[in-house]
Amino acid sequence: MWAQIVTVAGQEQDRLTLWIPAFFGFGIALYFGLKAEPVPWIVPAIGSGAGLSAALCILAGQRRLAPLASLLAIAVTAAGFANADWRAARVDAPVIAKDVRAVSIEGILLQKTLRADGTTRVVIALTRTDREMPGGKPTRVRINVRTAMDKVAPGDHISLRAGLMPPPGPAAPGAFDFGRQAYFRQLGAVGYAVSPVRLVVAAPDTWVTCLRFCIGRLRGYLTERIVAALPPPQGAIAVALMTGDRGGIPEEVLQDLRDTGLAHLLAISGLHMALFAGALFWGVRGLLALSPHLALTAPIKKWAAGVALVGAFGYLLVSGASVATQRAFVMFTLIFIAVMLDRPAITMRNVALAAMIVMLLTPEAVMEASFQMSFAAAIALVAFYEAARPWLSRWNSALVDRGMLAKAVLYLGGIALTSIVASLATAPFAAYHFNRVVDFGLVANLAAMPLVGIVVMPSALLAFIAMPFGLEAIPLWVAGQGIAAIVAVADTVAAWPGAITAVPALPPAVLTLLVTGGIWMALWRTWLRWLGIAGPIAGIAMATATQYPDVLIDRQADLVAMRDGQRNLALSSPRRAGFVADSWLRRDADLRSQREAATGAFRCDADGCVSDHPVLGLIAVPGTWRGVVEDCDEANILVTETYTPVSCRAPIIVDRSALTRRGAHAVFAPLDESLLPRIETACDVTGSRPWTRCRP
Repeated sequence: MWAQIVTVAGQEQDRLTLWIPAFFGFGIALYFGLKAEPVPWIVPAIGSGAGLSAALCILAGQRRLAPLASLLAIAVTAAGFANADWRAARVDAPVIAKDVRAVSIEGILLQKTLRADGTTRVVIALTRTDREMPGGKPTRVRINVRTAMDKVAPGDHISLRAGLMPPPGPAAPGAFDFGRQAYFRQLGAVGYAVSPVRLVVAAPDTWVTCLRFCIGRLRGYLTERIVAALPPPQGAIAVALMTGDRGGIPEEVLQDLRDTGLAHLLAISGLHMALFAGALFWGVRGLLALSPHLALTAPIKKWAAGVALVGAFGYLLVSGASVATQRAFVMFTLIFIAVMLDRPAITMRNVALAAMIVMLLTPEAVMEASFQMSFAAAIALVAFYEAARPWLSRWNSALVDRGMLAKAVLYLGGIALTSIVASLATAPFAAYHFNRVVDFGLVANLAAMPLVGIVVMPSALLAFIAMPFGLEAIPLWVAGQGIAAIVAVADTVAAWPGAITAVPALPPAVLTLLVTGGIWMALWRTWLRWLGIAGPIAGIAMATATQYPDVLIDRQADLVAMRDGQRNLALSSPRRAGFVADSWLRRDADLRSQREAATGAFRCDADGCVSDHPVLGLIAVPGTWRGVVEDCDEANILVTETYTPVSCRAPIIVDRSALTRRGAHAVFAPLDESLLPRIETACDVTGSRPWTRCRP
């Protein structure tokens, strides 16, 4: 069997290079999966040894596929690991150690984003504070401002008073780790303004300042023009499609788009780049073709590709250059270069090269949903159309010359196929990161995608062209009508019963198996690909055997959840720690609201709350020192935001000391009553890394 696999793999040698990004990404994921920082020299030594051995094998004429491929795989994996390690060391910056109530800060405004609730979220590069910060002065801070921000722009030197806190850790063991994301963005604190923002010095009018901040200022200017021309929420969605700023979209609209599988419209990716650059390509080519002399004597197709490439680069800058946009831009750069060189445009090698570029520049993106879903969709679509090209060509030839109705069927069929393939490819990541799978995404996409391709994006392109002349109102109005129709589709489909299927939190190993199997099936072309089905099968089997916690404790002790007799989570408060409550319920595949989940399982008085778990016994959450003293003698699990006395006899104590050192806690009831409960903390999952604040 192994000999047959090696033989077939040898027949697919042209596909072996596609595994380079896969092993490079595996090395990055291996680095982020560690519980402690590695010894600095060990991985470069392993990678160098493997690479040198492979080179010696080639020089010696020993080119047997299996050992050579194995050595190269080890070398590439080590290179990915080392790249992530180097990136983590390069972005290392101070993080405050504890909350600071009010501090005067000055710094350079790097970014400002208008939120749907009327606040503005700003990122500031600090230059001065009025007192020492515990843990050191952060390089950057992110602050929510409630006062007007119309007199300052990126690049200006500003000052304000703010309350700051360290970037929060996971809401539960294994949940999303904002602290890691903040670390790689060099955010040393987050907080809120307690005074208006004051302009200290306007940005200097120099080339250096313009290179750093002109794009940010242009994005802000475009955002203001778009919002002024369109009512909410059309204006906010148009801003998201044109400048990549999604902060102004109301939460209920965002939720409808997520629940109908239309949220991908807000992430500027291959779809938007194809519509924007494609419309520019065909428009320029059509204009040049109006001249018979140019059409017959000049390579107008290549000229149009060059113009479209420049336009795509401008769209990349204006839209904020997210990971999905970077991937799309690299892909379309390769496509247009291929057009200019008369080479095949869309291949799996282009996807692999795009992935390598993104991973080299920002290896931390591998762990984020946007990277995973973007490349999963791209890989699946290219692999599907590679395999299905013969019968798709026959289908296209049979329908393309049969009138408008046949062309409409062909267009909608393409949307349906693309939607199905992309949805299947991204479903594991949606289930892992967002704990939900959309059931009516095909219907919503069939209704919304023609509006995006025919109305919204062409109008957005015309609006960009018309803005320098002050004539953007008409194309923006047209785009707004298309956006209003898309919002209506999302609102209608999201209201259907069973619009989403909630999925409980999955262990990382499950996603690893699903991804490994998916990549295996996508990269091979022979019968070898079907061996990859073992990955999803094993992943699903592992998911069904996952045990979920019986008690959850917030990292601030503001909220506690207990699994009741119906195996549902019962919350200790209907209001406190709303974000944490939403995260817990979502990860438990529970579609109830926080108020609905606070079912009365906890009995509360002036001294705190208590509840009875059928296996773990009395759970006490005292709110006063008197409550702590009383519950120390009676509770089986004691949770408090204060420190407990040394004489406390509760079997399980989760107090300020434990929460500060280890973060959020989860308690698992033993399957055998003779055993002790198992306690897992956020730090047990994340380990002690540069972006965590874990202590023994």
